[in-house]
Order: sequence, then C-alpha cells, then structure tokens
Amino acid sequence: MDQIFDRFERLFKSWVAGESETFGARPFGARPYGGSSGDPDLAAAMDELDDFLDRGRTETEARERQESFERSRRAREEASRRSAGTGSQGGNSFPPNEIARAYQTLGLPYGTPFPQVKTQYKKLLMQNHPDRNSASPQQLKRSTEISAQINDAYQRIETWSAAGRAAR
Repeated sequence: MDQIFDRFERLFKSWVAGESETFGARPFGARPYGGSSGDPDLAAAMDELDDFLDRGRTETEARERQESFERSRRAREEASRRSAGTGSQGGNSFPPNEIARAYQTLGLPYGTPFPQVKTQYKKLLMQNHPDRNSASPQQLKRSTEISAQINDAYQRIETWSAAGRAAR
C-alpha cells in the first residue's frame, strides 16, 4: 500500500512542478504534462487517462447516435400512423371510414364522447346478447352476429380514442 502512495506522491509532485513551470506560458490545448516534468510515470498515467476518456467519448457518441436514430424512427412511425388516419390528428377534418362505421354500428354520431359510447355499447349488448335471445336457432345466430359487430365497433372506437388521448 505504501508503494501506491509513494507513486501517487511522485505523480502529484511532478504534476504540480510541471504546472508551475509552464503556468501562463502554455499554448491553448497543450497538455500540462507534455513531457516538461520528465516523469515517465506521469506521462504514462496521463496517456492512459486520455485513452480511457477517448474511448468513453466514443461510446457516448455511439449511444447518442443510437438514441437519435430511435427518436427519428419513432417520429417516422407516428407520422405514418397519422397519415394513415389511425391517430386523432389524421391530417384532415374527416373521420376515418372504419371509425365512422363503428359509430354508426352503435347508433351514435361521429365524435360522441367515449363515456357515452361505453353506455350505448352496454345497452346494445344487453339487448342483443345471445343468452337473452336463444328462443330459436335463427334468433340465437342473429344475436351472436349482432353482438360480434357491436363488440368489434366498440373495440375499434376504444383503441382509436386511446390513441387520440396519447397523441395529445
């Protein structure tokens, strides 16, 4: 352990001596230990430090490039979703056709607030549920089809409105 402290003391003294000898006379960007101290330990340690810092800078730059790439990829995906009409800001004032049809399936005008959509969905599902309409096989089949359409319409509106809230 004493060897480590002795070496540290020698390095520190040579660094301080190198600083005091060249203080104010060093050109901008020149290393303070640029061989003026004559200590090979200090020069080796500083070279090792420079190598470490350069490697760290390279890794940092690579990470920043990767993060920049991910941000731009997400922005491109969001832009493509908006242009496809799946977001709430579709680039035009008209609703996407499938969402408008989903509102029509539930018997609501486009743009009805989601809590009212949910209330209407429950009401229609209660009226057309297959367990309530199983008097004949034809009636059971018809109520199953209607329930599937109601569920599909509700899921489309729910997904669309959730995406719209996330985009705001």
